[in-house]
Amino acid sequence: MRLSVSKFSGRGGREINEDYLGFCGNEAIGCFVLADGAGGHEGGAIASKTVVQQVLKAFSITPTVSREMVQASIATARTALNQARRQHPDQKNMNTTLAILLLDVDHKEAYWAHLGDSRIYLLRKGRAYALTRDHSILQSMIDAGLTQGTPRGSTERNTLYASVGSTDIPDRTVCEAPLALQMGDAFLLCSDGFWESVDEGIMEMTLRLSNNSEQWLQNMLAYIAEPSAETQDNFSALGVWLGDQEEATRIQRLS
Repeated sequence: MRLSVSKFSGRGGREINEDYLGFCGNEAIGCFVLADGAGGHEGGAIASKTVVQQVLKAFSITPTVSREMVQASIATARTALNQARRQHPDQKNMNTTLAILLLDVDHKEAYWAHLGDSRIYLLRKGRAYALTRDHSILQSMIDAGLTQGTPRGSTERNTLYASVGSTDIPDRTVCEAPLALQMGDAFLLCSDGFWESVDEGIMEMTLRLSNNSEQWLQNMLAYIAEPSAETQDNFSALGVWLGDQEEATRIQRLS
């Protein structure tokens, strides 16, 4: 199997793009990271960029795919954010979400972790599965049966109880066990400005109509109706597709 990767980050209607994303590796192994910063006055942009760059740097030095490595990546992110706060005392409230995906194609394993409401999805045989659960007050209320619906469209969905800068790390941060990879699997890391407009049905439909990860991403971006509207948050996504592209496309379209 091979890895096909594409990424996009848009400013939306905001003055500054506080999202940041990146990846490193090769066709057999990879580290994929996305962060959505907060803090205002460029603090969020500094936080997200610093965290992503430091996580990728650590992986490039020790390119290992394991649960221990993804746990270490969370620790690296937290250390990097604390250092950035010290370097920018006027931005001491800077913070960021984080989504990390590690893939080992040769051993057919995936590990992941997240903090906040940046999400990681698995698309397998035409169906989308959320690998993460938002660390938000609203999602906790939904899970507890205290309210109904989904976070999409809610004005309360942005209140988070966990992020890279949180004092405590919640239990639902690092995956419990590896995911066994299959030919044709696709992964999507995305910020809330992206998944607010692109739901699971759109992810599935656009994947079936695409021949590679770049086309898939572009097809999803078409569903962000007004990307320059003042109300549009920064929107970012990183798509990863496993396997020979012709075979991967065939598998996704079998559903």
